[in-house]
Amino acid sequence: MKYLSNSFFLFIGTACFTQTIVVQDGITQEVLAQVAIVDKKNGLFVATDNDGVANLNNFSSQAVLSFTHMGYEETIRTKSSLVTNQTIWLTPDRELLEEIILSVSRSTDKKQRLAQQVSVLTEEAINRQNPESTAVLLRQAPGVRVQQSQGGGGSPVLRGFEANRVLLVVDGVRLNNAIFRSGHLHNVLSVDPLSLSRAEVIFGPSSVGYGSDALGGVIHFYTKTPLINQEKKMKLLGSSSYTFNQNTSKQSLLFEFSGAKWAMLQQISYSHFGNIEMGKRRPHGFTDWGKVTHYSQNSDTYFAAAPTQTNDHNKQFNSGYTQTDLLQKWIYHAQNGVKFTLNLQGSSSSNIPRFDKLCEHRNGSLRFARWDYGPQKRLLISPQLSFVGNKSWLHSGKITAAVQHLEESRIIRKFSSLTRETQLEKLAVYSLNADFKAKTAKGKDWSYGLELTYNDVQSSAFAQELAVAGNTIIGLSPKNHIPTRYPSGGSTYSTFAVYTDFRYDLTPKSTLSFGVRHTMTELQASWSEQALIDARLDHAKQTHQSSTATVGYSHKPNSQWQLKALVSSGFRAPNIDDLGKTRENNGLLSVPNVALNPEYIYSSDIGVRHQWKDRSFVEINGYYAYVQDYIARGDYMLPYDDSTQDRETILYSGDEVHTIANVNVGGVRVYGFTSRANWNISSNISYDGNLILTKGRGNKISGNLPSISPLLVSQRLQWKLPNGELSLLWSHAQAKNANDYSPWGEDGLEETPIRSENAEGIIYMGNPAWHRWDFQIDIALSPSIWISGSIFNLWDTHYREFASGISAPGRSLKLAIRYNL
Repeated sequence: MKYLSNSFFLFIGTACFTQTIVVQDGITQEVLAQVAIVDKKNGLFVATDNDGVANLNNFSSQAVLSFTHMGYEETIRTKSSLVTNQTIWLTPDRELLEEIILSVSRSTDKKQRLAQQVSVLTEEAINRQNPESTAVLLRQAPGVRVQQSQGGGGSPVLRGFEANRVLLVVDGVRLNNAIFRSGHLHNVLSVDPLSLSRAEVIFGPSSVGYGSDALGGVIHFYTKTPLINQEKKMKLLGSSSYTFNQNTSKQSLLFEFSGAKWAMLQQISYSHFGNIEMGKRRPHGFTDWGKVTHYSQNSDTYFAAAPTQTNDHNKQFNSGYTQTDLLQKWIYHAQNGVKFTLNLQGSSSSNIPRFDKLCEHRNGSLRFARWDYGPQKRLLISPQLSFVGNKSWLHSGKITAAVQHLEESRIIRKFSSLTRETQLEKLAVYSLNADFKAKTAKGKDWSYGLELTYNDVQSSAFAQELAVAGNTIIGLSPKNHIPTRYPSGGSTYSTFAVYTDFRYDLTPKSTLSFGVRHTMTELQASWSEQALIDARLDHAKQTHQSSTATVGYSHKPNSQWQLKALVSSGFRAPNIDDLGKTRENNGLLSVPNVALNPEYIYSSDIGVRHQWKDRSFVEINGYYAYVQDYIARGDYMLPYDDSTQDRETILYSGDEVHTIANVNVGGVRVYGFTSRANWNISSNISYDGNLILTKGRGNKISGNLPSISPLLVSQRLQWKLPNGELSLLWSHAQAKNANDYSPWGEDGLEETPIRSENAEGIIYMGNPAWHRWDFQIDIALSPSIWISGSIFNLWDTHYREFASGISAPGRSLKLAIRYNL
């Protein structure tokens, strides 16, 4: 009995005085084994076990401990500042950050084991650039092109695919919804770039991990996450920037609190974008292309009966707007390794003028007095539960639920009319993702999961007559219903999917991966009689099932070479925008087509990378994709319409317009390659270059494919300074011939220079080649204060990027400051 009593008190005493800590990756939040914890002064050493746990009892209370692990920055802590079960977060070093991939197969892995082409934008790169918008940020990602039609624009293009063929994801939640359209899409702007800890771009079909829409690839944004048990309990981070000549500014403020078991983060950003001033030097030779001679001063309260003349032809009036973004995150760590996260995000803009439409002419004069996107609003509420399992088939898991409320609108009025038309779309999007990871043996990883989504779309439209007194709008008439953009009786779009992905190290140098996903989709839409364009429409229902697969192989025979190959398939089921949209553009009216079928992509990739001992490298990735039942715009007649004598036209909003619809046009091909070279010229000077070549082959029905960019090249020469960096950048795009443009208007041929005019009409030139020089510098004044400056478009060159309806900014000086208190 005495022995048992002594043993009991010995156990209690040991438990009370045992001090253990857990070491985890600050990015992936995975536990780290074999982390060296060293008291250099006394020569004592201990390492974390397979669960990332270490016992600190052998160290004195005054010991200064060094936490080190290969590929991570050293962390120094005093033992006296640590409490039992405290988590120590290690930050991957700069080079390792780009070698860890979070998004492929919705789980973490090393880049060398992946066959997919992936680009990574780290938090350091984001901070250094201090971008005003996510569109500006994505232009820095190798392999990405961004289209722009107005100041509040930015539509990313991956491998010749754009808009609803590129999947956007934030913190594991799909941003793509039931009304993501084809052509150009600017929803990426609702994600604040200064709220991001990193962004990853996966190129090529990624439907196994992400489902429908991921034909060109996936852009996955990761917002900042607070960490528990930080040595500094409270942080206040801020930034402010101003771009001269463009009257653009951005302010951001972030507060973070770190407790023993919980932490929180709050961030608010405000952006003001002024009217864009185009470049004045015109090496392309077109003296008047893009210049503004007249513009509309009309607003919600101001009335102008005619366009206003201006002598400042380089200022692109009606290209400015404002935006406010919010991020709030709460995390709680339980004792058993369970972590709960509540993720709240909000974004709201002012009206965003559609610059290209406000420059559209009809009969020699501006056509539109108003063409604005109304305030773009996004609210995300996403609770997440993550945990570590103790089974081989359940090593870790993550369950993410989300509710999104979105609102967008369009406000249109012609100069010849007092009728203001408004189209309003409201969406509620619900989703649930469950992602699990198994480790059956060393070098064998198995991921699996499921996804459910449900979209509820409510579309309304109305016209109102303005009551005007002088230049003031003093009232509006009662609302009169007009045809809605989407089904007027409401519509829903839902999906259910299961997936699995297996990754197996055949040898220490070779990895084979295989994944499969099965997805079921259902779409329902109804039209009320008062808003019908097609008299045959009443109710539509579509259900589809699609199975996709990916097989990849990565081989690294030595430390210098990596070879990889990938064969994958993907799909995109028609959404509400594809099937049920009504929209007029340049005399072409898109009407619903309920007979639309999904499109499927079959793609092959091959890549090679050579790296030298100084970490310089050259990487080339080539791809070839065949798209079956490609969805494109085509002629479409409404048989029961007699509003005009021509069967191919109808009367819409007072104008005679040709009717078109989205149709399946058969098989098309997209192929090309990207290359990247990084050369460490010396310990302080480095070079980085990227090249994108994309080709597309349509068919007799589709004609030329849209979004096929000309050759793009970018190069950067970077100098490391004692306390900062200095960079010189050069960007170039080849010309795009008019004969290579899409015939259905997505590429904006009418936005290019005029070659000639005759009785038969206008002959356009296509987009001229262009190049641009930029300069950047980033300097740390102290450990907590950084300043940066940049000169965009050094030579003040006038140009427009391919398919863009607005000229790029001219020479612009930007100054920014970041601080950490």
